[in-house]
Amino acid sequence: MTRLWHTILKLKIWSDSQGQDLMEYALGAGFVALAAVAFSPALGSSIISIFDKVVLALQGNGGGTAAPTT
Repeated sequence: MTRLWHTILKLKIWSDSQGQDLMEYALGAGFVALAAVAFSPALGSSIISIFDKVVLALQGNGGGTAAPTT
């Protein structure tokens, strides 16, 4: 077990921060959307429909440019 632990420390996996900025921006955008929904119910339905379209496009069922999955 200690051999595995030393190998992990040598690879410096714990200090890797390459995706940190992207996650911070995604969390910030999520909080802004959450605040917008909380303060404006009419805007909330628009945001929900946008997220639904994004989910459908990612699944390939949106009829957009996404390739259908088989």
